[in-house]
Amino acid sequence: MERFGETTDNELEPPKPDFDFTAQEVLETLRPAAEHTRIEYIGSASSHFQSEPVMYDAEGNLLPPVSDWELELQKNLEGKSSGIKDQQDINHFPRFLPNKEKYIDRSAELGENMFRFSLDFARLCPKEGEFDSALMAEYVKALALVRAHGQEPMLTMHHFTMPRYLLETDNNDNITQGGWENPEVSKHFRFYVENVVKYLGDEDKVRKVLASEKFDKPAQDKLLSEGLAKYFLAINEPMSTLSGSYIAGTFPPYRRGGVLTAKKVLERMIESYDITRDEIKTLGSKLPSERAPQVGIGHNWQYFDGIFSGLANEFGNEYVTDKFERDGAKSDFLGLHYYCRLVLPFIHGDKKGRDYSDHPTFGDVYPPGILEVLKKMNASYPNKEIFISEIGFADKADQRKPYWLLETMRYIIEAKKEGLPIKGILLWSLVNNFEWELGMNNAKFGLFSEKELTEPLVPSKDGVRSWEAWQ
Repeated sequence: MERFGETTDNELEPPKPDFDFTAQEVLETLRPAAEHTRIEYIGSASSHFQSEPVMYDAEGNLLPPVSDWELELQKNLEGKSSGIKDQQDINHFPRFLPNKEKYIDRSAELGENMFRFSLDFARLCPKEGEFDSALMAEYVKALALVRAHGQEPMLTMHHFTMPRYLLETDNNDNITQGGWENPEVSKHFRFYVENVVKYLGDEDKVRKVLASEKFDKPAQDKLLSEGLAKYFLAINEPMSTLSGSYIAGTFPPYRRGGVLTAKKVLERMIESYDITRDEIKTLGSKLPSERAPQVGIGHNWQYFDGIFSGLANEFGNEYVTDKFERDGAKSDFLGLHYYCRLVLPFIHGDKKGRDYSDHPTFGDVYPPGILEVLKKMNASYPNKEIFISEIGFADKADQRKPYWLLETMRYIIEAKKEGLPIKGILLWSLVNNFEWELGMNNAKFGLFSEKELTEPLVPSKDGVRSWEAWQ
C-alpha cells in the first residue's frame, strides 16, 4: 500500500461503532462467505519478504541479503543507517515457509477458501542466470498444502523486492538507483518467470515434491491434472512502486521527482507484465478450460475527496491502471487494493470525523469509499471480474479493526447487491508482518501474531477480536 504525508491529527477521537455486535444484520456480515453475498472467494493475503524478512540455510545460518529490502534490513540489524525505521529484532520476525502448515491450518479454520502468497524474484534468482530450484520446491509445497485444505491459491509473482544485481550502491551499501529503471530488468524478469513456469509445468519435478509431502498417487494426479494454481497476481501495486520508489523516494532505490525515470519504469513494468502473462498462459495447454490460468494485476486505488478529487482519481488511480489494462484486454480479472480516503488538498481539508489506523501515513480509514471505488473501477472496465485482493487495517490494540472490517464488508456486500462483479475478497493479513519501512512494530495488520496461530480460537471476553469479525 502507499504511504502519504504526515499528519498531526492524532488527538481526534475516532467515531464509535453505531451498531450492536450481536444484532442479526451484523451477525450476517460477520460471516462474509454467507450465501447471500454470492462472493466466491474469501481469504487472506501476504508477501514473501513481509512474512519472511530473513532466511536461513539448512544448518540454521542466516543467508546473506539478495534484494533491496533485505539489504536495508541487514543494515538496520547492524545498527547502520537504513530506510527502515526503528531498530528491528530478528527474533520477532515471522517465518512463513517453515510454518506454512500453521498459517494454512488457521486460514482454513477461519473458513477462508483462498490463500494468497508471493514468490520472491530475488530469492529465486539470487544471482544473474541462477534459479533456486530448492526454494521453488518449497513454494510448490505451499501451493499443494493450500489445495489440500480445499482452498484456491492466488500466487503473486512480484511484490516489490528487486535483486541486488539490478541495483547500484555506493561504498556504504546505500542504494542509489536501479531496480525497474535498470535497462536489463525485463531480460532478468523473463528469466525468472520462464523458470517458475517451467518448474510448475514439469510433471516429474512437481510429482517428486508432492510425493515428499506424502501425497498419494491419486492426489498427485488430481493436482497435476488441475494445475497447482489457477489465479496469478502478476505484479503487486505498480502505482506504489512508481510513486514510492521513483517519485517520492520513500522505497528503494529512493529516487525523487524522476518523472522521466518513472515513465521508463512504467514501460519496463508493463513489458515484464506482458512477459509474465504470456508465460503463465502456456500452463493452460494441458489443463481443462475451467482450470486455465487467470492473470491480473493488484491495483491500489484510494477514495479521493475534496476539490481536487477528480484530478487525483484520474492520475492516482486510473492512469497507471489504464496503461496496464489497455481497455481491459490484457488481464483476466482486476485486482483492487483499497485502504483509505485522501481528502485534498491535504493541508486544508476538514479533518473532523477522520479515523486513522496505527500510522497516519496510511491515510484515513473510510469504509464507504470502497463502494465508490468499486463503482468507478467497474465503470472503467465494465463487467470484468474484480478481486478485492487487499483490504486491511493497522490496529495494534485490535479494538477498531473489527468495526472497520465489518463496515467495509457492509459496503462490499452492497456493491455485490448492486450487481458489481466481485469475485473475491482477500484480507491483509492473516498474520502480523514486516511492514516495509515501518518494520514489525509500527503497524499491526494481522488477525494474529505468528505465535497465536496454534492457540485455540476462543472468543474474547473483553470485546470482539478482529478474527471473530472475519470468521
